[in-house]
Amino acid sequence: MSSVMSREEALGHLLAHHVFDRWQGDLDIISDSYIQNQEATIAEFVSSVDAACKQAAELQEAGMKGDIQYIYLSLLRTSFMEHKASYRIDIHDERWFLDPVECFSHWQADFIFDPLFKRMRELEAVKTSYARKISTMDIERILQIEAIRYHLFTIEFMRSMIPSILECEGYNQLGKKPNICILAGEYRDRSELLYGQPEAEPEENTSEQ
Repeated sequence: MSSVMSREEALGHLLAHHVFDRWQGDLDIISDSYIQNQEATIAEFVSSVDAACKQAAELQEAGMKGDIQYIYLSLLRTSFMEHKASYRIDIHDERWFLDPVECFSHWQADFIFDPLFKRMRELEAVKTSYARKISTMDIERILQIEAIRYHLFTIEFMRSMIPSILECEGYNQLGKKPNICILAGEYRDRSELLYGQPEAEPEENTSEQ
């Protein structure tokens, strides 16, 4: 690598040759991993949701939590520091984030994120050829940006799991609001609706924006 290359040029070269479009090759890896471990992958996810729901049902029996209105599946970006993709599954009553009684479990989406983490480890080795113009902090920033795409893949997996969630034992033990909803996003950040109508009146079928 040319030693006269500026930092900006070095970063652009790294992105063009080692980052951009590499995610496309990861799709086959993710698909193969899912196919080979489909039963266990689904079971682990449903078990994590089921555990949080059962915990919430126990809190309801103790009079510590109201009817459930929100199940929130959120990415914990801090887990990236250990090359893990941890999602937190929170069960809230109608107060949502103001619900004073925490009730949650965790699920690891590593089967989706592992190819990304592997590529980032490889970038750590590649950056040595850029004469110290690329830092570990640069690699960490690239990871945070690239992770958005894999987070979206994970949300689609979660969406496909909605029927399994609705059938699990813990979910059916819950006292629930008629307009209960399931959302996915990042921790205490913007979220995407996967199931339900959070703004709907219980008697209505349409949502209000």
